[in-house]
Amino acid sequence: METKRISNANLVNLTVIFAMFLWSFSAGVVNISLPTIAQFLDISMALASWVIIGHMLVLVSTLLFFARLSDYIGHKKIFMWGLLIFIVSSYLCGLSQDLYTLIFYRLIMGLGSAMLLSVSPAIISTVSSTNVRGRAFGYISLATTLGLSVGYLVGGFITENLGWNYVFFLSVPLGVVVLLMAQAHFKHLPFKKEHNHSFDVTGALLSFFFFLVLILTLETMGDTGIPFLYTLIGVVASVVMGLGFAVWELRHPHPLVNLKLFLNPYLSMAVGAAFLTTLILTGTIFLIPFYLELVKSYTTEFSGLLVFASTLLVVVVGPLSGWLSDRLGAKKINTLGAIFLLIALGLFTLMDSTVGLLFIFMALAIRSLSDGILNPANSKMVISHSPPGMLNTVSGLLNAARYFGLVIGVVVFQSIFNNTISRYALTLDVSASGSLEMTLPVGTLAQGFQAAFAVGLILSVIVIIFTLLGCEYKKPAQ
Repeated sequence: METKRISNANLVNLTVIFAMFLWSFSAGVVNISLPTIAQFLDISMALASWVIIGHMLVLVSTLLFFARLSDYIGHKKIFMWGLLIFIVSSYLCGLSQDLYTLIFYRLIMGLGSAMLLSVSPAIISTVSSTNVRGRAFGYISLATTLGLSVGYLVGGFITENLGWNYVFFLSVPLGVVVLLMAQAHFKHLPFKKEHNHSFDVTGALLSFFFFLVLILTLETMGDTGIPFLYTLIGVVASVVMGLGFAVWELRHPHPLVNLKLFLNPYLSMAVGAAFLTTLILTGTIFLIPFYLELVKSYTTEFSGLLVFASTLLVVVVGPLSGWLSDRLGAKKINTLGAIFLLIALGLFTLMDSTVGLLFIFMALAIRSLSDGILNPANSKMVISHSPPGMLNTVSGLLNAARYFGLVIGVVVFQSIFNNTISRYALTLDVSASGSLEMTLPVGTLAQGFQAAFAVGLILSVIVIIFTLLGCEYKKPAQ
């Protein structure tokens, strides 16, 4: 079995890399088509954002559950079933003709995404030797970036020329290819069943409801149509379930998440920086297509091309950042990336209806530059603080923080934008029903985008503080 495992490792890794490309590609095509979906269904951006939020909500809430479940039933089963659910639900999303049907199938799609993403790092770690594992994770990072970039390009073209439904159909043939690859190459995937440890069902349920209530509360916070009492109940429930989850996990002999790792302040700051960085990057790239189409009146196709061109910088900068982190230290490179992130958000706060194409491209390019620098350097800082024998645990913790940042980024930036323009709408003779963004003046919309980007600017300062206070742990020479 060991010989088969080693000889088959490259093909297994290639399958996982293609799966990550597929997932990221799907995210790109959906995000760029969201303004068109909102206009077609005559809904506000707040409602349209649930096409993404609903998907990410299920993903984040069930990620830890499937990661732990794979220890009992195997990585292959979780991966294969997750991929199948992802393909079928993507096809059904394309058939949807109303918002609620679309969101329902996106929720199911989130379940498939959680299954895929929860086991992919573990599969790489299982089949790869230590001397090539880092390279394999590097290819995954590259595939994820390329998938997102190509998704924006292709999604913009398809939405403009065929319609938004077709962007969901794109994932079906790609998914079938990955499914066939997995069926062919995962036959001898190693699996050591967990016999001695009981599954933490209570922890899984607490984490699910904690994430669910927290995200729903954040999404409705500040909404004038939601009574304050409901928001207050949501905040209290989130705190209670969060504390309950923490206490339970600290006492459980085999927890879903080893929270004692956070006793290391340097690890906590590095993970916190990863969470905030993902939150900022995701929030900005979620709003950008709306800004380009609503404020600048660019077509969906041109908007996709613009985002695609700017994000290609990550492909070059990412590997260079990893190389420099090895030679100059991750802290210096991480701080540099955080500074570029601050600059990018500063430029975003200046974007209104009068700025030119070159200014917008420069802001997007600097954002991509910070993304390419921060991701490898931050990962290196986090992993450096892994206790002996807990590399996979810390890696899983980092992934969970980043995926949580994905959904919170969309929720926070969308909420700030929506609340800002809603306040202005009250002073104007404008109907708040349907697609509110289509009825407001361009200047009002620009103020909403600027308010959201200003919050991102403040959070970028916190990222810089975390990187300056943090450090990379270097093992003493033997």
